[in-house]
Amino acid sequence: MNAQQHAARTGGSVIRPSIFRKPAVIAVIVAAVSIATMLVVNHTNLVIDRRAPQTPPGTTFNTVNNVGGSVTPTLPESAIKPTPPGPKPVEPAIPTK
Repeated sequence: MNAQQHAARTGGSVIRPSIFRKPAVIAVIVAAVSIATMLVVNHTNLVIDRRAPQTPPGTTFNTVNNVGGSVTPTLPESAIKPTPPGPKPVEPAIPTK
């Protein structure tokens, strides 16, 4: 029984194999649409500026740089002092004089 006879018996139309039912064709179509979208959309305005903000004039940093020096930032000293690893030192039994 061919497709036309089957369609006549079931009352439907002739079933044609569709090219869009193949996964490879669908993947190629999705890739083409994605690439076209990337080419059309301007991504340069989406870049976030991650540079440090300019320092205001009159700061120590600008003053030192204008003179030719350099400023190296330091971290403030912690209020909590960690205990050193290992046992605590012991005093000798007989102190020397």
